[in-house]
Amino acid sequence: MHAELQFLNIFNYCFVSPTYLHLDSLTNRYEFQCRNVYWMVTLLAVLVTCSFSCATFLMLEILRNHLASVMTTTTILLYMMRYLVMVPHIMWILLYRGRLKHDCAFALSIVQEKDKRLFQMPKLADQRRKRKTLQLYWVQIGCIVVSLLLGSVVQSYTLWSIASASREHLFGYYLFNLLALVVMIFISLMHLMYAQCWALLISFYLEELVWITKSEHLELGSLRTVIALWDDLTYFKQRVASTFGLMNVLHLLDILITCATESYAIIYFYEFGFNLLGALLSIVILVLYTGSCFLFAYAHDLVEVKEAELKDALKSMQYTNLKRQSRDQKDFYDLVNLKLMMESPKITACGLFEINLQIFYNVFAAIITYIVILFQFRGFEKSP
Repeated sequence: MHAELQFLNIFNYCFVSPTYLHLDSLTNRYEFQCRNVYWMVTLLAVLVTCSFSCATFLMLEILRNHLASVMTTTTILLYMMRYLVMVPHIMWILLYRGRLKHDCAFALSIVQEKDKRLFQMPKLADQRRKRKTLQLYWVQIGCIVVSLLLGSVVQSYTLWSIASASREHLFGYYLFNLLALVVMIFISLMHLMYAQCWALLISFYLEELVWITKSEHLELGSLRTVIALWDDLTYFKQRVASTFGLMNVLHLLDILITCATESYAIIYFYEFGFNLLGALLSIVILVLYTGSCFLFAYAHDLVEVKEAELKDALKSMQYTNLKRQSRDQKDFYDLVNLKLMMESPKITACGLFEINLQIFYNVFAAIITYIVILFQFRGFEKSP
């Protein structure tokens, strides 16, 4: 019953979420608790501080040797974006832990209410759907981990080859900075996936409500439960939008800057004679951010799609068996019509814009624009 919510514990292990679902031995009930919050915040703060110090030292060395270029500027921009995401992420864990715990507890109550009062969904089909969903989650995490490990290993070997050939004494700094960057990218992508999982959870339960509404011989009591659960999901959607609002803005800005700088880096490495292995980490990061952005936008777009399907199902069922409808049913359908006339709240990023597939297209249109701007600056760099 709680398989999808128990999966979210993986984000606690990955320094993304401060909440953890466990079975209370005294009450024999599942409940969410805050777990390892200060330990998590301390380790992330140490990682960011050490990485920032090391990156600052390397950049000062580069500037002192008069090696400043567009590529150097994009690297500085990339690292600054990492810290612009990680520092608010640390504060988010610390300041939003109580709010997130409340959101998780509310989601748990929705799951328990649905399983307790609505039994129309076949259990076998429900279990298959959950199992398939969890498998897709694990595939996504596996792709992130394997790709980043492969890219970091190849990049470390490339750095070692360059350092050995040029007797570079800063190899240790470069290696530590690389590993810290990969860890921060992993945490950022996992946090983006965390928000994606909540959106998918809402869409899946909306899909079940659609299935129940379309089923035959739906009683008035079950219909009232469907409406009540829809109200709970709408409230929970607003809570999720509020809790993740600022981080969603930063993640989308991070995707924009990272994809633009990494695309420029790949072209830069290719033009200067490096093979694809030399730019493998940049290719991996570009692919992972592109895929994660699409899945993130798709999950939120799916919420709107399923909610529209639920509204259509509620509209169509009112016109079945009109002659047999009792007075109570007609009065309740009138209330449902009033509810359907009201526009449902959207999931937004701090109220700035709606999160759906359109934002995915807008972000990558902006990425192309910024790549062109970077090459224009490079033209100034080459001019005498």
